[in-house]
Amino acid sequence: MELVRGLNEKGQFKTLPDGVKLYTLFNNDVPQADFDATDLRKLGAAMRDLQASNVSAMAGYTYLGQFLAHDLSRLRIEGHNKTVKSFTTDILRSDVSCVLDLGSVYDGALPGSLMRKNGTAFMALGNAQVTDGPDLVGYDLPRNGLRACIGDDRNDENLIVSQLHVQFLKLHNLFVREISHDQPGLGTESLFEAAREQVILHYQEVILHDFLYEILHPSVWQAIILDNQHILWDPDPTEPAVLPIEYTAAAGRFGHAMVQNNYNLNAVTSVSVSELFEMTGEGGFGGKYQRMPASHLIDWRLFFDFPNQNTLGLPTRNKASRISPRVRVDLTNTQSLTVPEETNLATRNLLRGLQMRLSSGQATVNHLITNFQSRLHDLEIPVCLLSREQLNLNKPNYSQNVLDRCNPALSSHTPLWYYVLAEACVETVEGIGKLGPLGSLLVAESIRGLLQLDRNSMMYKRRRHDIAPSKRISIAPARKFLQMSDLILAANSVVSDPTTLITRQ
Repeated sequence: MELVRGLNEKGQFKTLPDGVKLYTLFNNDVPQADFDATDLRKLGAAMRDLQASNVSAMAGYTYLGQFLAHDLSRLRIEGHNKTVKSFTTDILRSDVSCVLDLGSVYDGALPGSLMRKNGTAFMALGNAQVTDGPDLVGYDLPRNGLRACIGDDRNDENLIVSQLHVQFLKLHNLFVREISHDQPGLGTESLFEAAREQVILHYQEVILHDFLYEILHPSVWQAIILDNQHILWDPDPTEPAVLPIEYTAAAGRFGHAMVQNNYNLNAVTSVSVSELFEMTGEGGFGGKYQRMPASHLIDWRLFFDFPNQNTLGLPTRNKASRISPRVRVDLTNTQSLTVPEETNLATRNLLRGLQMRLSSGQATVNHLITNFQSRLHDLEIPVCLLSREQLNLNKPNYSQNVLDRCNPALSSHTPLWYYVLAEACVETVEGIGKLGPLGSLLVAESIRGLLQLDRNSMMYKRRRHDIAPSKRISIAPARKFLQMSDLILAANSVVSDPTTLITRQ
């Protein structure tokens, strides 16, 4: 089934009626792992107490990664009770198209819906609440009461992701203005679709050449993303859409380790991680507001690097934690489909991997070395087994290393998600602060393959002149590709003083 852009009968873009099936990159050739759930709960708890890691990328990439995750996957269990103990890929489905088409922004955006502005080609925007003055127009998601009128309600669970979503709505409206200026006779829906197409292509370029550049091991990014090579997966766009389980249940969850305890939102407001979830419509805006308070609007200079940016008078800019097995996030206000009772995010991820029968990190590496050693060598991707010492990180206040303390067998038979995080801690000159070779390969192959499933994606329009970038979007002379900061600047370029990056529609 070839994926083509357009609305289905429910007003959703490219969402398959039966859901997207999960798929293994290894064709079930790697033995499935089996762990004791008690050991995994011990390990998840221990991961909270590991030593703090050095900072790495700008913190904006943590939440751009979460935004991407929502675009790629929304799992459900096909025909089974949610309390089922383990899963096979044939009963799991994703209810989004998985091909980076911004379904979280556009699904359900039919003419006349609350997601559209007064029946036009523009996306609706909401207002930020000011305590002692008029609302700030165009600063928030469109809302019906507290509920955000967006394609994926998960994008309003977290303040930073919520305001990233606003930037894509603004970018869409920028393209509507420009395309209508260049083609004044274009009908409303044709104009909407043309703008949507441009937003998707620009977003895909940012994911490939900014986000993944920041996250992946340089050799993997060069080979798989820049040079468009592959080792594990080279799908044909006529094939049904599938979602690699190694990505969605393990390697793609690296961002959970990048979360910091606190963030400076702007010059006057700082928040804890828990407040990120409270200050959204899903969190009831802390019980204090009816919509996004102006005091909590994000100054994006604190989250991304901007060309020639002026940071005078700003607080410390936010950096992400370095990717490592230290994961301290509790999710008391969100439920997991597969582990609904578990609030410790590390434990939740480990149990999810067990339920989905993922292979261990060691089995995965051994399979790659046995079957693809020559190809890995040719592409200069240094996948190798981690030593016991590299996997076994010390906990404060304990003489015994973390895996040994939970169960010594975990050192030779390690959950894939933990293995990927530990691999990122192995310092190399070219990859400090990024995913290691295995984690990078699983992420890169998955995203490259998902884009290849869609003939309208950037995989088939790799040259920038094919993408017809907005006249307002410019790239610094030293760079070849867009960064997220370029999109934010462009989306806010109609504002008289875009340097504040706290901007109106």
